[in-house]
Amino acid sequence: MPIHLPPPPPQAVQAAAELPLLPGSDPLIFGTYQWTLAHSPSLRQLVRQLASAERKARYRLVPGLDRNYGRLVVLATDADYEIDIQIPVLAWNRCGDALEPWIASALYLALETASKGKLKETGDPHHLHFLDETMQAAFDFQSKVRKELVVADPERLKDLPDGARLYRLGFTPVPVAPGSSRVPSRRLLPPGLQ
Repeated sequence: MPIHLPPPPPQAVQAAAELPLLPGSDPLIFGTYQWTLAHSPSLRQLVRQLASAERKARYRLVPGLDRNYGRLVVLATDADYEIDIQIPVLAWNRCGDALEPWIASALYLALETASKGKLKETGDPHHLHFLDETMQAAFDFQSKVRKELVVADPERLKDLPDGARLYRLGFTPVPVAPGSSRVPSRRLLPPGLQ
């Protein structure tokens, strides 16, 4: 029996419109972002804060294919900042995790950077490093969003792994069961994006 999810609440649509996005976001990440925004009140609030943290910032959501978690690529122009928020996809690709929580924590780290006025420092990808407390706060936020999303889609998102642990292990695949050599398969994307 297909599960019919309710349409996104009006405040989710409004929050999505508030974040100034550049053309060129990855379509799967962008679609997953919209679904996550529709089902996570915590993420909606964070997106509003990110939109107002730096009025000259324009964002693009792109896959992050390395272990450099929280990486932003910033191009400063005369008019604004063009910022690629790299969403870590290794937990989804390798570890059977959902993509949605990693979008949430990447946006959290983007807010940390923008609200502290450190966008100019991100030109050198090796310069910007997050404090342990900031990384822990990002994983705490990710955990909160995970709980909200499980309520929205309990079958697809049940038994989500711990994001902080996956990160500490370098996104190394964890066998499904003790003694099993099988690695988890990639978790399905939100309905309509598979």
